[in-house]
Amino acid sequence: MFSRYAALVKNLRGVVLLDPSEEGAKESLRWLAERFRYRNLGLTPAAAASLGSPQKPFRVLAYPLEEYERFAGELAGCAGLEKGLTELLVLSSLYVSPAILVGYRYREALGAVAVDEVRVRGAMGVQQWKLHLRIADYTVLDMYEYSVETAEEAVRSCGDEAKVASLLEERARRVAADKKRYWRVSSGEGDVFMYYVDNLRVYCSRCGSSGLCGRDWLAAALAVVPVVVVPPGMK
Repeated sequence: MFSRYAALVKNLRGVVLLDPSEEGAKESLRWLAERFRYRNLGLTPAAAASLGSPQKPFRVLAYPLEEYERFAGELAGCAGLEKGLTELLVLSSLYVSPAILVGYRYREALGAVAVDEVRVRGAMGVQQWKLHLRIADYTVLDMYEYSVETAEEAVRSCGDEAKVASLLEERARRVAADKKRYWRVSSGEGDVFMYYVDNLRVYCSRCGSSGLCGRDWLAAALAVVPVVVVPPGMK
């Protein structure tokens, strides 16, 4: 498992989830493939299974350790989220890549756990999409070390609610500052282009911070994950 992870992690440009049965989802997946024809895009195990035999640029992702796969299942259970969605969030954190949600199938569930969002008014052109998908990559890269370090602090606090709350507030401020990257398209209204999901916040708020105790390895799965929403029917 780790060898497959190591082979992909450096050159991955996003982790993709979709429901192929949603109208327009496969069309948007083809559109996305055109934008990344020379780059690898990862598919969660759930997405890969639903698509059959995905072709390049898509690669089926593996968990570096079995513990992370079990954690994705644990998070789905205690957070009340579908396993496909927790796979997306955990694998995006582990692969240090933005998540890409194709279609609206999981949008409501994501909105319920997001710490913030970037909205855009009106349709974006291809060049705007390419630019802001690249900026989303910078978001996760620039925040990752900080995210993991503060997640490690939360693990070491072993259920200290005041400490965890302080860390989550600090992470939310970092997210608010990061939103300024998207000034070219950002609007207070309109459709959601991107959600910020703080995996640490999701776990602590829905599963309880005491569950972190003694699990230092979890920090790599508890980053702040930008989730870009690609609407169905993109051409």
